Amino acid sequence: MRITNLALVILLTILLGLPAYTPAACMEFQLFTPAHNVGKLPQQPQTIGDYLPQTGDDYEMAGSNPDGCFSFNFMNPTAVSGGYTKGIHSMTGSVTLDIDLQTGGTLDIAALAFDGYISSTQSSFQRLVQPGDAAADGNHGSTDGIGNNGTYNASAASNWAFEASYDWYYDVPAGGMGGIDMTFDNYSWDGFIIPVSELTTAGMAATTLDDSLSYFGGNFEQWLLNKIAPQLPQEAAYLLFAQGETNPAWTDQQVGMTTGGLIGETVIGYAVPEPATIMLLAAGLCCAQGMRGSRKDA
Repeated sequence: MRITNLALVILLTILLGLPAYTPAACMEFQLFTPAHNVGKLPQQPQTIGDYLPQTGDDYEMAGSNPDGCFSFNFMNPTAVSGGYTKGIHSMTGSVTLDIDLQTGGTLDIAALAFDGYISSTQSSFQRLVQPGDAAADGNHGSTDGIGNNGTYNASAASNWAFEASYDWYYDVPAGGMGGIDMTFDNYSWDGFIIPVSELTTAGMAATTLDDSLSYFGGNFEQWLLNKIAPQLPQEAAYLLFAQGETNPAWTDQQVGMTTGGLIGETVIGYAVPEPATIMLLAAGLCCAQGMRGSRKDA
């Protein structure tokens, strides 16, 4: 009996010393999409603006929904200078990262499932490319599906820095749905993954966060505090912010893009990790029940 009681004490000691969440696992980040996103563009195509919603220079027209989209793509088929965008697509969906959210280090992108609203009746699809996929068959440019990985620095001193490089393809309505219309090889994401508990005035004072592509001309950290933090689900534990901008590695001529065109995106998502303590507590209760059974048998 003394041995079984000692085992329980050891288990509870370990349990109490563990952090609140599992340290390393495949973690799904849901794109942050408020309830009033109704499948419309975040902003109409324009030549000015910071491309971040709920700021003073939002460009509102009939059909736009600047309050309802935080993650989006923009496409510039002719690569005109000055930030002109032919179209901006609001996105929903998720990205799955194999990541250690507590200590940081290397990571892998395991899955990508972004659905883009081009209008209330038209959608586009953004998916990860892995070795052996149709988009990596050699007929769609240099995209090979290799290298879907990156790094994460899990500290305020490192600005919670996140970066990754991965291959993906775009399926857009213009080329007929269900096909591969554009591919991207070694596409770069830069940004951060910050604990939601750090989205405070004190947390912002301890770090320097910004949008890596400089889409935003105002106080970015204040925008996070005022517009993002209050709308996150209560159970959200981590916030992902990432941006990328590049030329396609290959395009289908039907979609009106060339490899000289420009694709850019802003991604904002949140993760709700599994509590490690809950799983171990369940194991501890099972252990305790086993001990009670042992005493009865004795």
